[in-house]
Order: sequence, then structure tokens, then C-alpha cells
Amino acid sequence: MDYKMKGGMPGMPQIPQGLPMMMMAIGAGLIGFGALLIANEKLLIYVVAGLFMLFGLLLIFIGMRAKRMIG
Repeated sequence: MDYKMKGGMPGMPQIPQGLPMMMMAIGAGLIGFGALLIANEKLLIYVVAGLFMLFGLLLIFIGMRAKRMIG
């Protein structure tokens, strides 16, 4: 059996070309955000509050969609 090593395993999707750079940029952004949180603890309050608000909004949208599906 001859596998093309550059192409990856047969049947497996290819890794997009820009994925490693995107992952490194997101990682650097998260490191920077963590440094901001270390420098200013009040930001953590807003981050947690924002996450709870987003989670609540998501639940409201899911509930509205389920209500529309039921009739």
C-alpha cells in the first residue's frame, strides 16, 4: 500500500492552509487578554457578566424556536 504522506491519510479531510496561523493568532490574543485580566481584575467581572448574558440570550432564542416548532 502506497500512501501519499503529504496528502495525509486516505478518507481524512485536509488541514486548511491558513489554520495554523489562525490558531497562533487566536492563542496570542488569548494570552494578551489573560495579561489584561491580570492587570485589571475588574475586567473579569464584565467578562463573566457578559457570558451569563450571552448564555441567557441563547436560551431565550432556543426557547422561541422550540415554541415556534411546537405551534
